[in-house]
Amino acid sequence: SSATSSGKQNPAGKPIIVIPNAMTSVITLVNAFDFFGNSLFVPRDEAIKKTGANNLSQLRKRGASIAVTHRVAQRLGGREIEYEIVDNPASRLRSAADWDRVVAVVAQGAEWQFKGWRYPKPVDLFGKAFGFYIGIEGAPIPQVLLGWNVKLGKLNRDKRGLDSVTYAQFWNGLDEWMSVHKQEYLQSSTED
Repeated sequence: SSATSSGKQNPAGKPIIVIPNAMTSVITLVNAFDFFGNSLFVPRDEAIKKTGANNLSQLRKRGASIAVTHRVAQRLGGREIEYEIVDNPASRLRSAADWDRVVAVVAQGAEWQFKGWRYPKPVDLFGKAFGFYIGIEGAPIPQVLLGWNVKLGKLNRDKRGLDSVTYAQFWNGLDEWMSVHKQEYLQSSTED
């Protein structure tokens, strides 16, 4: 069945997760694969050492993205989906179709993060994408987040064994959100 119950065809392109493009963010392109792909938080400074200068400059190039694969919950079809992770949607996503592929936005906790985006107002943005915030346990949560439709996740500074809790919060929340808003990605397609 190439058409879903909502009548949408299989989407063109991978679903997109947007992460903050800020050095102060807990998750950036440097450590995004470890977290979203391997359920492991690697602090930025360690990730930079591990990545090396050459790879780091590759990541910083305009248009860099990372791919991660996630298996959706069995009750939602159990399909394996490859996601594209980007941190510069304003320059990267050119068309309405590109923006339509955005399924999740990791919020930094400041409205300037969305400057130049197709939906610069958090209320509009988080009506069209799953919103998630990742903070460090014990650090204050930006007050502005409390007025946005964003789920809050926390990482412990030292206990890596707890990373999987926040990882699961993110993926379970996104799976649920997609089961309502982006069912076309959850359908089995014959082109796989």
